[in-house]
Amino acid sequence: MPPRTAGRLRTDLVAAAAHLLERTGSVESVTLRAVAREAGVTAPAVYGHFADLAALLDAVLEEGFLALRGAIAEAVAGVDDPVERLVAGCRAYVRAGLAAPARYRAMFQRRQVPGGQGAFDVLVAAVAACQEAGRSAGRDAHGDAVLVWTALHGVVTLRATGAASPDLDGQVRALVSRLALLDPPPPGERAGPAAGGP
Repeated sequence: MPPRTAGRLRTDLVAAAAHLLERTGSVESVTLRAVAREAGVTAPAVYGHFADLAALLDAVLEEGFLALRGAIAEAVAGVDDPVERLVAGCRAYVRAGLAAPARYRAMFQRRQVPGGQGAFDVLVAAVAACQEAGRSAGRDAHGDAVLVWTALHGVVTLRATGAASPDLDGQVRALVSRLALLDPPPPGERAGPAAGGP
């Protein structure tokens, strides 16, 4: 097997830390020695890329926010209606959080990571687009986005423990519509899970 490049090794270390976090469900279980073992390298090799464990964890969480934004961007691509874009993005947020619940939990337990603000700004812009299009009775995009994000965070947290209703898509639409003061869905639209949903 050819030696790994510096960039590849850094990527592998971040991935190893993320896998370890998800497998154990605890940030405390992620140590430099454990990450090195997971990545198949010696512990000193980690220091060539990260000054300490905090720096490595920050990279893991930053990647989590990037993955979150990527999932939202993919979900809203080609959706022109601002209300449907907002709902689709919020559904993608919840699904991304549930795909890696331990990392998601850590993203909001540790000190602020730069990617968090970027992800929130995407939500504010989506709420503002609904208001500008006359599809929301709200007037404070930032304030409404705070309420929506808080509700979505609650959905992810509850569902990660199994304490939530089975209708994920319907629940997200109802929360977002009420908190962002959105127009009701088009006539005949079903609020239940989309095809292929859980």
